Amino acid sequence: MVSRPFSQNDIFANYGWYEKHNLLYRITSDRCNYIESRIERVFGRNALAQQEILEVGCGGGLICRELARRGAVATGIDPVEGALADARRYVQQGRLGHNVSFDHGYAESLPYADGSFSVIVCLDVLEHVRDLQATIHEIARVLAPGGIFVFDTINRTLLARLVLIQIGERFFQKQGLVPGLHHYEAFIKPAELQSLISRESLQVQELTGFMPKVIEGRVALAPGWFKGVSYIGYATKGR
Repeated sequence: MVSRPFSQNDIFANYGWYEKHNLLYRITSDRCNYIESRIERVFGRNALAQQEILEVGCGGGLICRELARRGAVATGIDPVEGALADARRYVQQGRLGHNVSFDHGYAESLPYADGSFSVIVCLDVLEHVRDLQATIHEIARVLAPGGIFVFDTINRTLLARLVLIQIGERFFQKQGLVPGLHHYEAFIKPAELQSLISRESLQVQELTGFMPKVIEGRVALAPGWFKGVSYIGYATKGR
């Protein structure tokens, strides 16, 4: 029997961010490898440590902590107070509090001045926001000229619904795919997202699948041809 779905706020306020089998925990390094590689593609080698990065929808701080460990200064923002409390503890445990701060707020109305961040990342979040167009507008507003916006999300396909909802939320709850985590109607076609991003005068430089690959003897997620479930990419803002 499938458990009755909880609200999104309930899910993320009590989410098992740091459990070793949690999918988001396990792919944190893979995601940060992509972020770092695309920052270097835009700004040059070893550029990560020179950036002030905003993570929109930071949840329990997995990405912020890993980016800070690699030398970046990171700010995370999230609407769920419980997740932010977890994130602050997690970062302090890693002795990285000097490089990371967290704010309560919403993607649709970011509490920052225009052009505040050279890098903005938004991973596994766009399919959860209340207003996608407003979110992209705000990201474009607070991104500095010449900056980079890195994103990933879920494609609105029948395969994604099957894998993540019908199978995932039924049989893989211990991996973090809890009932109510995803809503098929909120999944985003790549062409839809590309159109919204371009409308805000950002230039999409890459939009590709994010898929399992064997890298250095282990299975990891990396850019690839198949966009049928999830995809990843980045856009830049003109100077």
